[in-house]
This record gives sequence, structure tokens and C-alpha cells, in this order.
Amino acid sequence: MLFSWVQNLLTGRDHSDHAAAAEWDRKYGTETDAGVPLDNLTIRHASRQYGERYQASDPRVLRDCVKFIGLAPAGYRFVDLGCGKGRMLIVAAELGFQSCTGVEFADELAAAAARNVAASGFQNIGIVHGDAGAYAFRDEPFVLYMFNPFSRQVMERVRDNLLKLRRANYYIIYKNARERSLFDKMPTLRYLGSPRQHRGLWGTHIWVPRG
Repeated sequence: MLFSWVQNLLTGRDHSDHAAAAEWDRKYGTETDAGVPLDNLTIRHASRQYGERYQASDPRVLRDCVKFIGLAPAGYRFVDLGCGKGRMLIVAAELGFQSCTGVEFADELAAAAARNVAASGFQNIGIVHGDAGAYAFRDEPFVLYMFNPFSRQVMERVRDNLLKLRRANYYIIYKNARERSLFDKMPTLRYLGSPRQHRGLWGTHIWVPRG
């Protein structure tokens, strides 16, 4: 019980509801919940050394963050860097985002994401099998989601790609934000905070356009 309390304090979420995750998968006929160590994956990119193990996001994270921001998803694209098996892409489609793009560098996870997306029935989700640090953002309104997918070396490239955009018409939702200082220092963004349900050292943090 003490371990669960500490874990909840650090991550800002309730880890006891495994049944809800299983029910979510049953609804769509997907398999998104089981974690996968990096060593068990085929990764054909130099960025492999900077990756993190796959761990599925709680669907409530995105729902609560969109509500916290006060965002109307229909006016935005959704991008998940390190999308794993694609769970948050499906959640984003449920919420009504214009389009949903997941970037994943592990062969097995990219394939699993494609299978899960097909099973979900949503037609506005795409998977990019490649290096997140090389992903070119489009100059259109979007929400960027990340769940501690990689270390600073790749995150710096992501930041640099964001700074290439003509204007900062995007929001960042970053779960377990180990490299949050990179975004705190971006002149185009301001830190909004965390939804009450997802606060904590390893909680979820949000940045919005400055202005």
C-alpha cells in the first residue's frame, strides 16, 4: 500500500485501475497495455541508445489535459512522438482531433500500432515508422503528446524542429517530463501547469503558445 501511495504521488495518477485499461482494449479489440523493454525491440536507427521502454499511457491523461487546456480538438491535429502501440492515437481520434499521427522507431511497436489502429476503425490515424528526432512538424495547429519516449539528445532535436515553425500554434503535453527544461526555456511557449489528477514529479506537464 505504501508503494502505491508513493507511486501515485510521483506520477500524479491512480495505478490501481488495471481493469479499466483491459476494458478499453476489449472495446476495440486492441492490445496496447503490456509494456515492452527496449532490448526486446528491433530498432534500425542510431537513436536507439536514447530510447525508453514502452509503457502505455492512461487514456485519462489526454482527456483531462484537453479539458484543462480548454481545447476544441476539431481544430487541431494530434502528434504522438514515440507512439508505441498507438493507444493515445485512438484516444485522440475518440476526442475528435482532425487527424492523428504517431511516430515510432521500433519495428514491432510500429507494426502493433498499425494493427491496433486498423482494429479501432478510425480512418484519420497514420503511423510514421521512423526517428522522432527527424519528424518535420507542419505549420498547422497541433497538439504534441509525449510520454517520456527518449532522452535529451533526441528531445533537443524535437525542440529544434519546433523552433523551425513560422509560428507557435501548438500545445505540448509531456508525461513524465524528464527533459522539461528544454520547453521551459523556449521563447515561443509558456508553461501552463498540470491537471490536478496528473500532478507529481513524474506527472503530466503542459505548455501553450506564448502571447
